[in-house]
Amino acid sequence: MKSLIPLLFICTISPGFAAVTVFTTVGHPAINADANTRMVFLDAPDQQQNAIFGQLSNNPEAAAQAAKSGLQRMSADQQQQLVEAWRGVIAAWKLGIEKYPAVVFDDVDVVYGTTDVDLAKNIRAQGGHP
Repeated sequence: MKSLIPLLFICTISPGFAAVTVFTTVGHPAINADANTRMVFLDAPDQQQNAIFGQLSNNPEAAAQAAKSGLQRMSADQQQQLVEAWRGVIAAWKLGIEKYPAVVFDDVDVVYGTTDVDLAKNIRAQGGHP
């Protein structure tokens, strides 16, 4: 408990400190994001699955065989990347993100329509009004 006291103190005296997550797609990268900004690319699962499985056949048997083959070829790194990509999508769903891009502060405040973290911070500071 004693080790948490300094951390809690820092958080309470630093009103500008907020955990920032940008929910977006690869085609709309974040702007003015620092190293502490969490990036979630909502299209990452599709991109990774396309890289692993390619375009699956319309024939159900051929598609099933191709999918099985793709799963068998997946490396541990690919598996982990796919899991992480889906975790980001699940996080967006849990937070109730309705559209993207979105910048989320402390898993509470959401600014939609921009990937510019500085602009989102300004909108948030003004109570949601640009």
